[in-house]
Amino acid sequence: MSNLLQIKKILAKYNKIPKKSLGQNFLVDLGVAKRTAEACAPPVFAREASVLEIGPGLGILTRELCQLFKKVTAVEIDKAFEPVLKETLGDLHNLDIVFNDILETDLNNLLERSGQIKKIYICANLPYYITTPVILKLVKSPVKFDGITVMVQKEAADKLCSKAGEKNYNAAAAIINYYGTAEKIFGVNQSSFYPQPKVLSSVIKITPREIPLANPQNEALTYKVIEAAFSQRRKTLANAISSGLNLKKEEAADIVKKVTGRENIRGEELDVKAFSDISNLISFIN
Repeated sequence: MSNLLQIKKILAKYNKIPKKSLGQNFLVDLGVAKRTAEACAPPVFAREASVLEIGPGLGILTRELCQLFKKVTAVEIDKAFEPVLKETLGDLHNLDIVFNDILETDLNNLLERSGQIKKIYICANLPYYITTPVILKLVKSPVKFDGITVMVQKEAADKLCSKAGEKNYNAAAAIINYYGTAEKIFGVNQSSFYPQPKVLSSVIKITPREIPLANPQNEALTYKVIEAAFSQRRKTLANAISSGLNLKKEEAADIVKKVTGRENIRGEELDVKAFSDISNLISFIN
């Protein structure tokens, strides 16, 4: 179902118009779908693994995933697309479609539908407005995925794959770096979607770390420290975590200096190990 005329015909048949509010720019390029599916996991792993797809759209990527993986669970927010997906994907016997908002879905309950399959991967074509919330939900989850491959806007990819000290570095990138390594796999142009977006896209892959970069005493607090550090970028790190975490300014300044050697350093200069060290000191004084 990679023919654009056929896609338009199916949408017209069910009187479906892509919703801007849900970021519905459907992937229609079969070559990009194949390449994205193959990037998720080596074939030797995929044959015995499960993949959770977020936002199947019209199903072109879903079908490619079903050719590679033992089990595919696709989560679609738009219940109105149920008849469309029945027509485009109804012949696939290793596919389970769940109509729900991934941000409101319990991942443990969802993955129980995969049965006893041990290796679990993530694949998604994410609208810009939910890119960061979805990725943060996945990497913060107690469920440890074997890999996360997502298609996002190029601007978002640049930020999510950035490192400490780079101009695009942000809270999400720092949290992702704690979880694993993020890399851009390939770019995707506007013509690969219907309707065509105004921006370029990129496929990125996040691979979980076997050995963590940091061992915080309180993981949730470390996330809060990172988020506070970037919430007010014009402020020094000490001032940002002081206001963000309700610490006395003197305490915040002392902690930052102990970890970094500088009181006036800003959050975008720190790697995840430093954020972890700061959270550990905050835990100690609390």
